[in-house]
Amino acid sequence: MSSRGPPAGARGMNNRFAQFKLVLLGESAVGKSSIVLRFVKDQFDSFRESTIGAAFLTQTISLDENTTVKFEIWDTAGQERYKSLAPMYYRNANCAVVVYDITQSSSLDKAKAWIKELQRQAKEDIIIALAGNKLDLVTEQPDKRAIPTADAEAYAREAGLLFFETSAKTAENIRELFTAIAKKLPIDQAGARHARPGQRPGVSLAPENANTNRSFADARKPDADIPKPPVMPTSETLSSERSPPPSAAEVVDANIPKADQVPLTPPHPTRPPNHTPTPPPPTGAAKPATKTPPPPPPKKSFSQRLRNFVFTLMIVSAVGFAGGVWYSRINDNFHDFFTEYIPYGEQAVLYLEELEFRRRFPNAVSHDSRPRETGKQVKIPAQSGASWRVAESSDASTRHSSASPAATNPVTKQPENKNEAERTSSNPVLAQSKPAERATPKVVHDEPSASSPQSSPKQFKAPEVNEPSRFPPLEPIDLMKLPDAKDPIVRDLVHMLNDLILVVNADGAHGRYSTTIDKAKSEILRIGSRLQDLKEGTEKKAAGLVKASIEEFDSAATELIKRVENTMLSQEIEWRREFEEEMKSVRDSYDERIQLLMEREKKLNEEKLRNQLLEQALALKKEFVQEVKDRVENEREGRLGKLADLSSAVSDLEKLAVGWNGVVDANLKTQQLHVAVEAVRARLEKATHPEPFIRELIALKEIAGDDAVVDAAIASLNPLAYQHGVSPPSLLVDRFRRVAAEVRKASLLPDDAGVASHASGWILSHVLFKKKGLAEGNDVESILTRTQTYLEEGDLDSAAREMNSLRGWAKTLSKDWLGEVRKVLEVQQALDVIATEARLQSLRVD
Repeated sequence: MSSRGPPAGARGMNNRFAQFKLVLLGESAVGKSSIVLRFVKDQFDSFRESTIGAAFLTQTISLDENTTVKFEIWDTAGQERYKSLAPMYYRNANCAVVVYDITQSSSLDKAKAWIKELQRQAKEDIIIALAGNKLDLVTEQPDKRAIPTADAEAYAREAGLLFFETSAKTAENIRELFTAIAKKLPIDQAGARHARPGQRPGVSLAPENANTNRSFADARKPDADIPKPPVMPTSETLSSERSPPPSAAEVVDANIPKADQVPLTPPHPTRPPNHTPTPPPPTGAAKPATKTPPPPPPKKSFSQRLRNFVFTLMIVSAVGFAGGVWYSRINDNFHDFFTEYIPYGEQAVLYLEELEFRRRFPNAVSHDSRPRETGKQVKIPAQSGASWRVAESSDASTRHSSASPAATNPVTKQPENKNEAERTSSNPVLAQSKPAERATPKVVHDEPSASSPQSSPKQFKAPEVNEPSRFPPLEPIDLMKLPDAKDPIVRDLVHMLNDLILVVNADGAHGRYSTTIDKAKSEILRIGSRLQDLKEGTEKKAAGLVKASIEEFDSAATELIKRVENTMLSQEIEWRREFEEEMKSVRDSYDERIQLLMEREKKLNEEKLRNQLLEQALALKKEFVQEVKDRVENEREGRLGKLADLSSAVSDLEKLAVGWNGVVDANLKTQQLHVAVEAVRARLEKATHPEPFIRELIALKEIAGDDAVVDAAIASLNPLAYQHGVSPPSLLVDRFRRVAAEVRKASLLPDDAGVASHASGWILSHVLFKKKGLAEGNDVESILTRTQTYLEEGDLDSAAREMNSLRGWAKTLSKDWLGEVRKVLEVQQALDVIATEARLQSLRVD
């Protein structure tokens, strides 16, 4: 846990010290106040009330040996009704922590809204950290998490924010959060509030947590009566709450007209309104008036009124500034407000505090006022009893051994100065808040004495029968076995009683005082519990006093804020009234000047109008002549432009005609190609026997020219086909009938048939039943029937495919017929390709 910074004198030895303003924002009940309480006081309150308005705390953190950062923390309220007060706190803030609850998804949306508002309205270089609180709930019950860590971290990385998941209850990542913010802050480039040479004087002499008392900026108010955020008079006008009023220099500049606007003979601006204004001199005459009545002496000029106003304002400002400096040394909230918003307020308060600090503690700067622990041991004699006998006879003290093992007296540190002792005694709460090490005196044990029981060879020995009775020596009280051994009073009583036991044992009177000593031992045990009860009662009483003081301070602060607001409001109304009166007088003065200027300008304008009419008549004549010339030139240029357009249109028509000629030629060539193809087909269809068609094929090739498709189709034809011709369909049918009869005969013969097989096959071929139509099956009769049907329908391709499926002697007999059909099909296919190419060329023509 970091403590407050060193004193002003010691801090000057550090290389870097900076002070920054930090504000906490977020939805209500997300744990903002708990985070601040954990960081400042290292405490956690499970039943903490909601913050009202805002709370102000400070804490100092050390980054390294030479770098110290002090945070001025503003813990704002998360309720919606206090949202309008937030700009007052994050204005001029150097860093901000936006807190959301990782168990409530809506709190992250609210946090994003706060981040957007900070990026839009706060300082440009503000450091923003996104903190997801209540990590302890997710650790105990993981199903309570409503916001994944990856989503929040991705958003923080995208927005350029610091991201931490914290737990105010377990203090997880609390210190790391503020340390990361401190490292991101520009310590070497701190502003005016960060350039303070040190803390307020005397702060380091107070207890460790004396500056962490929680205070509120305003009191608890009902929901329906939420006041408007206070606005300083210097930042509020009639038109806008954020536009500054005109300064005194601007008012003076507005009242003094420019040199080019001053008339030749203006009236006196400070003439009283009840006096009749002096009539202006005639403007038509070239010579000025010979006699001008002197104006009446002014009662009070504007400059005098302005000087008096400025002088009064300076006196009031000085008195108010001095009062603010005085009151800021009494009230911490007003101190922060005064040093934050009043120019040179911080320097004045710091100067007075330095003077008072040096007056009260003249040696605090040059010498370290804190007690220093040296390595020297404090030795206490073993025989430190309270008996006069021990003091008189040193022989007795050396003969008798001490009853306590190396008993020593505590060495209690005394306060170094009277002021510190008075402050500690007058404030029991501060005295109890000190660490136990400071309250408990350090005891330094000497080396065991030669007369101690451990080193003394002489021990108690029971008396013999013939010896007189002896009592054992009294046992000292073991301080470590007492339940309240840490209490200083109990320790002193134990040491005192041990000294008495030592004296009794030294005198040999332990037999007489053993009962009394035992009773004293039992009383010491009860004294510890009584002291504890007394302390608890004192602590409760002190807590009640502190609580009453806090409530009184809160009420006083609220009353002060109300008085300040009322004072500012009344002062603003007074300033506004004076401003309106001054503006009215300035307006009247300018109205008089404007009236005079209007009369003079009216006459001047009449003369100027006459001259302008003559000049305008001449200009109109020149413009008329020039306009006639321009129109003639425009007409000429327009006709020439039309001729150019006609010429371009004719050239376009010529190009179009040339293009259409090419299209017509291409169409004509395509039609000739169609005619040549149809001529070849007609020659083949009209032939009754195979006839050559070389002439028609040559004509087709010449018409096609260098068409690669037509040349390839003609080259694919068998030369015998166009040299000797191809069989017409009728001849192919007749020949098929003859071939079919022979095939039927051969279909009944095996592959190694003899004469008897041929004779039986011929006889059986006449007995076979013939099929009709598209018969099904792969036998020879079915194939021949389907082939004949396809031939009758004109489908040579299907007929050839059926005959080609024959096997053995049947296929061998039909081989010649298949060759003729193949030549016919090749010719037909070539003609189809050429016709398709011709059709494609006709489609390509645009």
